[in-house]
Amino acid sequence: MNAVGSQAPRSKRAPGRPVDAALGPAIMLAVRDLLAESGYAALTTAAVARRAGVSTATLYRRWPTKRELVLASTRRMIETGVADEAAGSGASAAEDFDTGSLRGDLQAFIAHKNRALSGATGQAVLSLLGELPQDPELKELLLGELLAATRSHLEQIRDQARARGEGAVDLDPHAGARLVLGAVLAGIAFAAGGDEAEPLSDVEQDLLLRALGDG
Repeated sequence: MNAVGSQAPRSKRAPGRPVDAALGPAIMLAVRDLLAESGYAALTTAAVARRAGVSTATLYRRWPTKRELVLASTRRMIETGVADEAAGSGASAAEDFDTGSLRGDLQAFIAHKNRALSGATGQAVLSLLGELPQDPELKELLLGELLAATRSHLEQIRDQARARGEGAVDLDPHAGARLVLGAVLAGIAFAAGGDEAEPLSDVEQDLLLRALGDG
């Protein structure tokens, strides 16, 4: 066997090689903030590195392309409830919406989504919508996993109401999830207030509550 053949094969670097765990959140938030400020087209790896205070080499070891950085940041927003800047826990579970009544649960749920998608988080999500037709994986994240998580919360709210004897037969979790996310994203797109303003006003939240079947 020749010298080349006698060498042990060099292991291929697996995608997603870990970086310092302490840097991860700062990098993901840098991506989110830059998406909110300038959009996907203007985002660069160099800009993310500057904002996060790391080298571009650090980013390339973990995320070789801008797209992979954006996918990672989007995934993190969804996994944490798209609420890094929202008050309280970012990953609110459905049991947090158990107020003792269907109306109260839906009010808490709508208010949570409204807070979670306020500020930079909502702007970042909105900036990615135009990329969905060209990126099936990103589309699955935003329109698949985000929708699924929202639908799951509404299913649990409906089931809680039924267990209390409230019925809730008119609550369609799938249609409700689309309605809630659509309303909040439209609120972001047409917001007249500052960047930190919540997308939906109290009046709009009440209208959404009625549309879900309890108002």
